[in-house]
Amino acid sequence: MNHKVLSFFGLLLVAGTGCCYGQGPFCGAAGTPGSNAIHYDSSAIAGWATTCSVVRGPVDIVAPDGPRVKYGEEAYGTGAASSVTTTAVSLGDGGTATLTFDQPIRNIEGPDFAVFENSFNDAFLELAFVEVSTDGERYVRFPATSLTPTDQQVNGSLDPTMINNLAGKFRVGYGTPFDLEELRDSAGIDIDRIVYVRLVDVVGTIDPLYATFDAEGRIVNDPYPTSDTIWGSGGFDLTGVAVLQSTVGIDAAEGHTSVRLWPNPVSDRLTVEGARGCQAQLCDLAGRRLGAWTLASDRWQLPMDHLSAGVYVLRIDGMAFRVVKR
Repeated sequence: MNHKVLSFFGLLLVAGTGCCYGQGPFCGAAGTPGSNAIHYDSSAIAGWATTCSVVRGPVDIVAPDGPRVKYGEEAYGTGAASSVTTTAVSLGDGGTATLTFDQPIRNIEGPDFAVFENSFNDAFLELAFVEVSTDGERYVRFPATSLTPTDQQVNGSLDPTMINNLAGKFRVGYGTPFDLEELRDSAGIDIDRIVYVRLVDVVGTIDPLYATFDAEGRIVNDPYPTSDTIWGSGGFDLTGVAVLQSTVGIDAAEGHTSVRLWPNPVSDRLTVEGARGCQAQLCDLAGRRLGAWTLASDRWQLPMDHLSAGVYVLRIDGMAFRVVKR
């Protein structure tokens, strides 16, 4: 096996490890059509993890009693993520990070939280399983899927459309969203009161003696080994966990029926009535801001003709409204 050690700074990228995108059934890299990546500055983010406890894994799983990774501080897993690759805490092979929050995460409509990693591009993806708990004792893992072939070891490139419910699917600055509704039938947790989120590094080797497996028993193949002897990094590199607020299924904000939008669905211009002087932002369902304005009149018009057909969210001073563009 030709192991290529790759720093998460990208200093040792190996030529010839190009990635073919779009081969799988899941959404693709951040910025591609249909991607559900959450930008770190998204208006969908309501808050961030406030505590982080890391149990570091070894530099290489084949030597479980050998040196542990050491890069980064636990505090790097708290607060807002960014587009900076160096502000991360490494977990090492099979290492874990457990996050808590000011308020429990609840099951809203759409994704409920997002996990951020520090990959320097769309292909070198270091992955982690995601588990949640209400009491800190009983954890339930999101059913992960990895369709990446295992006939040869991944050295540096993954196709994100072959990956689902694994943190680290997107490049630095973009989080992987998770929806608690998928765990509704799980015993021992309250999906409306999730207090703990735990990340477990995927040991990417395809050697069955040390491999990790998805929900269907398939080996999860990701870059291995990833240890960096200079920086002491390796495995999944956490930069933050964001709590999300609902951005779908909103027709009107409760208690604010004086604000009216029409026509909705809209083809060219959306009229907003009853919000003069308010601040407004238009976002897509991934939370990316498409525009921001101060509503200067009692009947303000928002041009929509340049947008693709789909669902958008108009936020007005804390209220959120679903807008359908046809």
